[in-house]
Amino acid sequence: MAKKPISIAELAQLFRERMNEHPECPPGISVEIRKVKTSEGPGWSAVTSTEDSLAHFKCARIVGALTLELRPQYVLSED
Repeated sequence: MAKKPISIAELAQLFRERMNEHPECPPGISVEIRKVKTSEGPGWSAVTSTEDSLAHFKCARIVGALTLELRPQYVLSED
């Protein structure tokens, strides 16, 4: 199945919506989409700030799980 192209802004919004479903993730926590190199070529990863990761480690784990769930579905578009 082909991955759906998505912009960084759209992907960040999708993460924000999914994070809002979890009480461990407060409304103000940061999420950043970064372009990364993977074994399969160019890819992306979602991260929270160091401060947010330390203060809300359960939410940081959720962001990691969401990354693993969504990475096979989406590829960053050329925006």
